[in-house]
Amino acid sequence: MGLATADERVSLHKTLVFNLYAFGLKGLFKLPVIVHHRTRIYHVGKIVLNCGMKRGVLTIGRLSYKSQGITKFANYGTIVIDNYVKLEGCTIVENNGTMVFKGFNQIGDGTALIIRDRFEIGEQSNIGFHSFVTDSDDHYAVNVADRTVRRFSKPIKLGRYNWIGSHTYIKKGAVTPDFLFVASPNALLAKDYSQLEPFSVIGGAPARLIKAGGARRIYDVGEQAKLNKFFADEASTVYTYPDDADLEEICRKKTGDF
Repeated sequence: MGLATADERVSLHKTLVFNLYAFGLKGLFKLPVIVHHRTRIYHVGKIVLNCGMKRGVLTIGRLSYKSQGITKFANYGTIVIDNYVKLEGCTIVENNGTMVFKGFNQIGDGTALIIRDRFEIGEQSNIGFHSFVTDSDDHYAVNVADRTVRRFSKPIKLGRYNWIGSHTYIKKGAVTPDFLFVASPNALLAKDYSQLEPFSVIGGAPARLIKAGGARRIYDVGEQAKLNKFFADEASTVYTYPDDADLEEICRKKTGDF
């Protein structure tokens, strides 16, 4: 019937092979990369761990109920990881350039990262499910008037604490500031937005400013559970934090469990 099913099983064979290829014998003991079932590894490539070999610093292919299909990983370039990264179920990674994950990054189910030049995502930033990220047009075109051909790729750089909503298309040359909300669905990012003030909200195709300042994603798992309980128990539609609450702590991922 084509229904999606959750599958959090780890493939021991693929996990061992990936770590052996990426890090040698030391990788077999530390297991910094965890590979789940229904994941195809086409090429491991170069993996740089700036955070050291913490177990499970990179997880690939964990299936949730939003996952449809299989996960595909093909790294022919370099992937740099500064801290925990999750490539969720049915993501596609095709990298021929350099990908930099600044840490505590989650790439949502069914999202494709097609990189030819460079992609960087800031600390604590997420990309929602079924999104598409590419820094290249993947073909050349000639200007028939002056017979010139331009480079078809341009780096993408996403700031810290970005929440990129589901079904977002991020094209070559996209740059975002820190603390940005991208409203979904069907937003298109295709330029430099770094001049926007922190906590702004953008959306649309092409994406434009919706609200200047004011919004920040809550990532702390315990805080989310507390809010779920409040809204389940109370008739109120608004919860207000006291003045002495530390919003930085509330909005930050602190462990690999996110």
